Amino acid sequence: MLSRIFKLITSFGLVVVLLFFLLLLTFFGTLEQVNIGLFEVQQKYFESLFVVHYLFGVVPLPLPGVYLLMALLMVNLTCGALVRARKNWKRPGMLIAHSGMLFMLVSGAVTYHFSTSGYLQLYENQQSDEFISYYDWEITLTKADGAGAGKQYVITREMLGDMRPQGRHKFQAPDLPFDLELESFTKNSATQRAPMAPGGVDGIALVELKPALEAEQNMAGAYATVKSKASGAEQRGILWGFAAAPWTVEVDGEAWKIDLRHIRWKLARSEGEAPFTILLDDFIKEEHPGTTMASSFMSKVTKIEGGLNRKIEIKMNEPLRHNGFTLFQSSWGHQNGDPALPVFSTFSVVKNPADQWPKYSCYIVAIGLTVHFLQKLMAYIRRENRRRTT
Repeated sequence: MLSRIFKLITSFGLVVVLLFFLLLLTFFGTLEQVNIGLFEVQQKYFESLFVVHYLFGVVPLPLPGVYLLMALLMVNLTCGALVRARKNWKRPGMLIAHSGMLFMLVSGAVTYHFSTSGYLQLYENQQSDEFISYYDWEITLTKADGAGAGKQYVITREMLGDMRPQGRHKFQAPDLPFDLELESFTKNSATQRAPMAPGGVDGIALVELKPALEAEQNMAGAYATVKSKASGAEQRGILWGFAAAPWTVEVDGEAWKIDLRHIRWKLARSEGEAPFTILLDDFIKEEHPGTTMASSFMSKVTKIEGGLNRKIEIKMNEPLRHNGFTLFQSSWGHQNGDPALPVFSTFSVVKNPADQWPKYSCYIVAIGLTVHFLQKLMAYIRRENRRRTT
């Protein structure tokens, strides 16, 4: 039985089936982007073990997710092309090439599980040592008077991810002077004046909206209740991702700021390491002749680290790579689209330990195929020489 199972998972037929399902899911996912957007499609089709696709929007079709298919493909490639394959001097090229393919799959797995991405937006002469998530939210609780500097309570994205609009969730900490209860948490919402709306706060109510096709445009929101542990007094407010300032409450004579915001990370390889800082010195935009459309744009920045300053130019196809981070020049703009306002530059930031691995895997595959081709060519030349001499 074990021999049959091993033969099945190493078979070429399994590869054909896996590639067929990958093609099918890519086709369905591409079509579905029109309805739910790229981010939701990635989570539904490409980051799941199983998925249910509705043909014509009606007929349910259970399918394996791309994550499961890639895991099976990695097992098949490892067992079939490396373990089971004959290993001798006549076939080194194919072993090298398959090793490169396996390395490509490993780099994808490392990127999925360990990479972090977001953006950094700066005006000229502005600097920052952190970048912000496009999609994920967190709630921070900080003393408003600054006395609690270095001590911040965080409700993480994993906790928020389990919340539903109909549920109520209580968050507690032993040394926090109050409990925080959230209700009606929504991924995308807006505020509106509704004096008579049930559950509203000071005439303002949260309205749940359909998730935006561009997931970074979603504005999370929730009703929040703060209950003092000492007195039992309650205060109710609204947390909203687009709020101009955090919600400030006073509990037992202490002021606290409660903020619903996109997750922020430091430009550092680890928590114990000091981050480096990016200062935007100048933003340069070149336009197509006779138009206001940008033909190219670049940012002149200063990287500040350990008391040392380094001048760097970041262009559209020339990112900054440092300490495992890659900063791409992704966009620019004026606040509210007003040309009279100062210009800002936006960098896409990726922290990925496997950043260069796909390139290295392509090198390995190329070397393997070159070796294989040369072996075949030399074998053909030898055969032709023998044929001509006989």
